Amino acid sequence: MRKWIFFIVFFLYSAEGVLCGGTRLLTLSTVKARSLAMGGAFVSVEDNLASLDFNPAAFSLVASPRKVHFSILFNPLGPILIRENWGETSGWSGPWEWLIRGVALSVGRVNFGVLWGEENLTDEGRLERTCLFDGTGYEGQKNTSFGFSLALAPRVSLGMAGEVFVREENEKKMWELGYRYGIVLKPRNDLNVGLCFVDFPQAYKGDRMTLERLADETLNIGVSYTPWRVVTLALDVRNVSDDGKGAVREPHVGVEIFPFQHLALRGGYYRGKGGEIETFSVGVGLFDWNSVLPENRRFSHPTFVLDTALLWQSEGGVESRWFFLSCLLRI
Repeated sequence: MRKWIFFIVFFLYSAEGVLCGGTRLLTLSTVKARSLAMGGAFVSVEDNLASLDFNPAAFSLVASPRKVHFSILFNPLGPILIRENWGETSGWSGPWEWLIRGVALSVGRVNFGVLWGEENLTDEGRLERTCLFDGTGYEGQKNTSFGFSLALAPRVSLGMAGEVFVREENEKKMWELGYRYGIVLKPRNDLNVGLCFVDFPQAYKGDRMTLERLADETLNIGVSYTPWRVVTLALDVRNVSDDGKGAVREPHVGVEIFPFQHLALRGGYYRGKGGEIETFSVGVGLFDWNSVLPENRRFSHPTFVLDTALLWQSEGGVESRWFFLSCLLRI
């Protein structure tokens, strides 16, 4: 365990030196690293609280059935973030939000979850920072998701999530509420099919088009296939319901490979707007937290302590880089 802590700290310091200058850094405990490393092809992929971000029906917790299971998403870098950004905190909201990123509860066939304070992707000027843990402006540019999934049958799950958009304009905070509704079907043990409808508040209907390509009031579908236990292939099609939106029948592809237990390698690609937008992505996951948990408390999917994603995007001839980082423990 100690060698992994050393490796992760070394990785973070190395990343800060390499990524400075023009790279948009989303590093304040985002859960988007895994999904965007896979090209955003995540509508049918099962995960913990990260699934509330894409399709709440894919939100799952423990592998072994138990009557009640409660877990906390804890950020081990929280004390560093609080120390570096003390002037940015607002009462108690800043400190505890950087320490505890979310909570989840499983009661039989129902999973409930809350994910606090995901960074907004649209405020690009704030994200072009030179320090990995600079939280300037974070308090006024974040989203909070809450929702549940229900296993109707062993191969059918439904889910619903709300998303609170917090924005600060002219030193005044505003809140708007959006929703997501989803379903996941499992025709076979190695195949998932997901559908998710998104409905964002009118004032922020374009807030999740950047990189994620989720347009307001659209139906999105996804298929994920696990031909071998260590390989997952995923395909999403954005917006199959409305030709008038920014992303229309836009394909996203992703892959995740586990060379060994404590390492995940990911890659993805999507192309949109007639080729005007093109994005490549890669990422890694390090140290599966399941290995230190007793068997009856393990999660139903690999749960990495460190997840990263690096994206290269070209839009109208303008190129940009994005770096995502999550360092989280699920206890």
